[in-house]
Amino acid sequence: MDFVVRIIVSIVISFAVTFIASKVIIPVLRRKKAGQNVRDDGPQSHLVKQGTPTMGGIMMVIGIVVTVLCLSVYPDAPAGLTVVFLLVAMLGFTLIGFWDDIVKLLQKRSLGLRAWQKIVLQLVVAAVVAVLACIVLGSTQERIPFTTNTVEMGMGKIPFTMFVFIAMVNSVNLTDGLDGLATSLTLVNTLSYLAIILLGYPLLLTGAREMLHMVDLTNVAVFAAAVSGACIAFLCFNKYPAQVFMGDTGSFALGAAITVIAAALDFQIMIAITGFMFALSAVSVIIQVGSFKLRGKRVFKMAPLHHHFELKGVPETRVVLGYVIITVILCAMCVLGVGITGM
Repeated sequence: MDFVVRIIVSIVISFAVTFIASKVIIPVLRRKKAGQNVRDDGPQSHLVKQGTPTMGGIMMVIGIVVTVLCLSVYPDAPAGLTVVFLLVAMLGFTLIGFWDDIVKLLQKRSLGLRAWQKIVLQLVVAAVVAVLACIVLGSTQERIPFTTNTVEMGMGKIPFTMFVFIAMVNSVNLTDGLDGLATSLTLVNTLSYLAIILLGYPLLLTGAREMLHMVDLTNVAVFAAAVSGACIAFLCFNKYPAQVFMGDTGSFALGAAITVIAAALDFQIMIAITGFMFALSAVSVIIQVGSFKLRGKRVFKMAPLHHHFELKGVPETRVVLGYVIITVILCAMCVLGVGITGM
């Protein structure tokens, strides 16, 4: 199957599987009363969302996994290991999010696992993924955005990869507070990395630049396309007003998915740019907590930052649109930079 055709088919299949799964699973979640428990101290406009089905990330994960298993290429062991690496990274963090969601539902509260429990589990999964990345990808380098330079990190690549995974997963989780926000930003990110792969693929064909093995790059592209298709389908149910929330199951899965794509391309540093709005959510929480503990004063009306804008009177849909526009601009800059400098 032609490379571009494979990508298009991946998006279509992932969309279809996720959409159908959503149609089947959302009513089940309603019957099981698997609804969101909204924080009392949050924006009052969110109280109407109490009871909205959560854990919708399950549908996206189903769509992604089915697509990747069906459309990836397995001509040799290394190519198969690439698929294993991609799925283990996403599913490992998905399971932590799923466990967290289950605890929330069983205990009928907005907080699930304790902070120390989540960070320990994340450290374990991140360590496994980082070591697997070193074994499967065999890369100890990181590409510098907007240049042709790379940084040789040696064994330091393992703790670096762990840090990026944990930071990104938690940043996406914190950003998942408005209808369609985390899903939309993830879609823009994965499409941008898909565009970067499309720019780099002809270089492999001509032998102008040595990168990943062509089959491995095809599998990374299939994975990125599958994530994109799943996000598009989920937005049909998650856009304002949301019929379902992704829960930590989805936010952890999407955070890991973005990071594992960047890791496979040696572009983890670039996440600081493409995922800037995700990082902004995490930074705003750190600033808020730090300021309150040190000064006894809050910097924002509420953290993460998107809730601050809401409490300032900005409509939820406008906040989401603003975040998406900024992310599109930043991702377009990165894609253009790769197009100019090459991979």
